[in-house]
Amino acid sequence: MKHREITKKYFDLINKAECANGRKEVVGLLKKAAKLKSKIEISN
Repeated sequence: MKHREITKKYFDLINKAECANGRKEVVGLLKKAAKLKSKIEISN
């Protein structure tokens, strides 16, 4: 994936986490976002 695609997915996941209802849903989305953030940091 390209840097822009990863960044866009990351921000989409963060926005979904802000609107999520349950704790498990929020935690799952934040874990996915953390994995993408590590890919962003590695590619820089």
